[in-house]
Amino acid sequence: MTLAQLANGGPLDAIIIGGGINGCAIAEEASARGLRVALFEATDFGFGTTWRSTKLIHGGLRYLEHGDVRLVRESLRERSWLLRTRPYLVTPQRFLLPTLPWSRRPGWQIRLGLAAYDFLALYKGVPKHRPLNAAKLRELAPYLPDSADGGFSFFDARIHSPERLALELALAAQRDGAVIANHTKVASVTSDGTRVTGVTVERDGETHAVAARVVINAAGPWVDAVNEHGGLPEMELLGITRGTHIVCELAQPLGRDAVFSTAKRDGRVFFAVPQGPLLLIGTTDERFEGDPSAIRPTAEDVDYLLDEAQALLPGMGITSESIRYAYAGLRPLQRVAGGPEAAISRRHAVIDHARHGGPEGMYSLVGGKLSTFRPLAQEVTALLHPSRKRVAQDAPVAPGWDLLLKDAPLTLRQKHHLRIYGPGIAEVLALGTEPLCDHAGAVMGEVRYVARMEAVQSLADILMRRTGISWSACRGLCCAEAAAEIAGQELGWGPADRERELKAFTAELDFHLPTVESLDAGKA
Repeated sequence: MTLAQLANGGPLDAIIIGGGINGCAIAEEASARGLRVALFEATDFGFGTTWRSTKLIHGGLRYLEHGDVRLVRESLRERSWLLRTRPYLVTPQRFLLPTLPWSRRPGWQIRLGLAAYDFLALYKGVPKHRPLNAAKLRELAPYLPDSADGGFSFFDARIHSPERLALELALAAQRDGAVIANHTKVASVTSDGTRVTGVTVERDGETHAVAARVVINAAGPWVDAVNEHGGLPEMELLGITRGTHIVCELAQPLGRDAVFSTAKRDGRVFFAVPQGPLLLIGTTDERFEGDPSAIRPTAEDVDYLLDEAQALLPGMGITSESIRYAYAGLRPLQRVAGGPEAAISRRHAVIDHARHGGPEGMYSLVGGKLSTFRPLAQEVTALLHPSRKRVAQDAPVAPGWDLLLKDAPLTLRQKHHLRIYGPGIAEVLALGTEPLCDHAGAVMGEVRYVARMEAVQSLADILMRRTGISWSACRGLCCAEAAAEIAGQELGWGPADRERELKAFTAELDFHLPTVESLDAGKA
């Protein structure tokens, strides 16, 4: 359905603004219950916060420090559900937690916290924690500091492509009748003075008015901005923090284990997580007051992460030359006054604007975390139509995906990379297994598949948020021209179109996944 047809139809049950994990989950849940909904995303699905996360599905071990047992229990339940239903995207990840001179907690407190973590998880999906003496820790992780006098191992989970999880939800909503539209900006929220009547959207220079009985603002870091131009009573809902990561390529890979620790300088939670041949290191947690669209790493963030990585992993030989790129995302948390950033609750809140002088039928979402999108979507959808139910869907989404990859004539890196397509693996393989990017393990059939099936509008969509090629050491630059050629055949791009897409991709890449050299140049 086109936007013009949508605008000429009757009022929808709901419009969702924002195509991150939460907005996509709400669209999927609502459409599965038979509601007529549309999802509008200004850039691309997963673009804002989802795409730039630490790529973990964790229960929130650190939230136990703040006594938020309910959030931890909910997160661990959802971790188990994702491990069971999306095994091609979410896999168990073992973490090593060394006890160091700068650890925030003594060993006995850490042991108690991990035991509580295991208990709340009910041991579902992953093994329980284990204590490690100094010799065993040294055997598993010889790259840790000599001052590490033992520690623990515990399991959480990592997600290989959070942006594809958001996309899956959006496409599932579309199959159930929802209208999903990326690269479509909501220009305003309309009302009759008493309740909302819909939104106006802009795309390709055209404006359309779309009617709806309910509008749900799930725009993440842009929630306040959407409400402001929507003419709602002034409310600052967000307390945004910036999280920066660096991605390194090392002569000696870390191995399969990740490391969970605290930063030596300020005690923040600190991760080092293997990403295939690369190592993801993060994260910072700084309050952010600027334009969410201007978010990018800073040279100071990179210096901080590099210093901490060298302190935690001295045996890895990490230097600034090891860093292939950095990225930064924003956490759209609930606004609170004062206190440390890490202590701000990650719980979600659903704001009913009618209770604050605004129109009926207008809701905003703040807070939440990557692993808890499903209960949030269920809560919001229950507000729309409490009597509508859906059939429980706990079965694996793509049974047999692993057998398809096992039997395919591919390298191990290609098989590891292609798992992210889950239900689409067979079609990807049928469309061509010729190598496209050796750094990522990508093949040509991926580009054909996403161009045909996954609502792409640009080369950046393809390389950065569909295939994930740009997460590799080359950032997609080694194959951008070849990918543009293949995409052009599918999408009807001529030579001028391909040149435009290549330029736009390079600009987006340099802004969102910059190298250390480009950040240092900006600092100078």
